Amino acid sequence: MNNKSLINKKPFIAKSIFMTHVRRIGWIRTALGGGLMYISFFEFVFIHLTTIIFLYTFMLQPFFKLKKFRLRDYMILDRSKINGMRIFDKFNCDFCGYANGTACIWNHQLDQIAAADIKKANIIKKLIAMLYSICLIIFLFFNFIFSKILFFIIASFLGFHWAETAKIASRLKETDYAGQYSFPFRGIIRFAKLYAESLALNLEQIESGWCPLKHIENGTNVPSAHHKLFFDRDKITEAIETLEKEGSVSDRKPRY
Repeated sequence: MNNKSLINKKPFIAKSIFMTHVRRIGWIRTALGGGLMYISFFEFVFIHLTTIIFLYTFMLQPFFKLKKFRLRDYMILDRSKINGMRIFDKFNCDFCGYANGTACIWNHQLDQIAAADIKKANIIKKLIAMLYSICLIIFLFFNFIFSKILFFIIASFLGFHWAETAKIASRLKETDYAGQYSFPFRGIIRFAKLYAESLALNLEQIESGWCPLKHIENGTNVPSAHHKLFFDRDKITEAIETLEKEGSVSDRKPRY
């Protein structure tokens, strides 16, 4: 192969990152842990369609005048536009942006609900709030169990750290999160926030170890907090070298 062919050949980012983890923890752990991440796609689609679209945007926001959120500000699908990426690289980057954007916007919506007082309303609005509570309980029961089991398996292979849910719950209580609500609505909102925060922490480990490239700042997008630790989009080589040495750009390094 001549030099011109080497220069024009597209990089295979997903393969390069995959192989850095193979050299660090072996084929089996990397293949099983990395492959299982794609199953979580169904979880994020469910969160997107239920809590973000139906329960917040269609049910609560119009009746209680809560803040409107634009999905495109959170679900930032721009890394797949980096020159030279292969189709599988583009898919991975968009999946990462979609998943983290879903977790980020859900956390912000819950903060809006916690800061409001949607129960101080007429009978119709109170019924809407009750319906919201019932739907959210059903969603949390099934999806939280699925999420915990899936991440437990992924974490076992890749050495990720569990989100410290007890500390999150304690902080929500100490800060009186959703404190203006009475039981059981206060407990429902706090449990939803616990789930949303732990999901975001899990995603921070995944994205920091597999796709640590920055989004384009345009003044309206809202990237996840851990985005500030990522490499610029033209520093792919440096990012991969860091992953090979440390396994992640996160402060929470993998345990093996």
